[in-house]
Parts: sequence; C-alpha cells; structure tokens
Amino acid sequence: MDKKALRAEIRRRKSQYSTEELRQKSQKICEWILDDGVFWASHYILLYSPLPDEVDVSSLISAAHNAGKTVILPVVDGENLVLKRFNSFAEMTTGAFSIAEPTGEIFPVSDYHKIDLAIIPGMSFDPFRHRLGRGKGFYDRLLPHLYNAYKMGVCFDFQYLDHIPSEEWDVVMDEVVE
Repeated sequence: MDKKALRAEIRRRKSQYSTEELRQKSQKICEWILDDGVFWASHYILLYSPLPDEVDVSSLISAAHNAGKTVILPVVDGENLVLKRFNSFAEMTTGAFSIAEPTGEIFPVSDYHKIDLAIIPGMSFDPFRHRLGRGKGFYDRLLPHLYNAYKMGVCFDFQYLDHIPSEEWDVVMDEVVE
C-alpha cells in the first residue's frame, strides 16, 4: 500500500475503537514509558499535545513536569514546528488543527541538542522503526535537528504494521512503544 492508502486504513482502524478504549490503551503505553529508565534519566523531554485519535501522553507531560524536567511541546507555525516550554495545562491555548499549545517561551533552536528524549506520535510504525506521519511533513522537518535525542515513537497496537514505505531522508526511531 502507498502512504495515502495506509493512512486511510489506520483511520478506519481507529474508528473501530471508542474514546474510552483509546484512553485505556494510552494509559498502558504511558505506564510502560514511566517504567522505562530512559524517561527518568532524561532532563529535556519533547512530548506533544495529542489529537483525539493519538496516544494521549498528558500523564507523561505531568509526570515530567512534576519531576522538574524541562518539558517541551511543538507548536505549528506555518510549515514548521516551533518548540515551546510547557509551564502548565492552565496556560495552554488552542492553536492550529485545534491542538492545545503551550504559551511558554520558545525553546531556541540552538538548544535542541539538549533534548535527550523525544516522544513522537505517528500514524503508523513498523519493526524497522520507520514512522508514517499524517502527511504534512512537520516531524520530517523537525527530527533531523534532534540529533542527540533518543527518539521514541508511540502508537496504538493496531497502528503497528509489518512494513511502511520509507524514504532515504526519514529519521528512524530508536524505539517504538505500542
């Protein structure tokens, strides 16, 4: 299947699950990550504000913030993602694509090397740790700049496929949690 057909298939699969079922699956993924030493050993963690059909990592945002880690979230800015510091859920605003965005200070590009863990959503991942995004290329443009970060892809089990098409410029994840 080509990427467009795979995205349609993943959307079809997602529609078969209730909001509560996706919440429970998200909780298990987050619990697994919280049991992983990589999370606790990290100091600068890039997470994301989930769309309704993505793994909800809100508990990871809270856990990292409460542990005194620097939490960074992406904000859509035109064709790119700008990274901002997370301060609190109360300070979030609604941005592009109705995604909650932090209102904190911009995390400068010159500090991207400090990010030691990046938890990345995807439409699909495969055993080769390739990622299929939503098709807009936001993470494709961001990931090459996160060269020091341990890249952890997250998806629901039904999003994990045997093979997804990849391009030579695609950044491979270090790990995929499903």
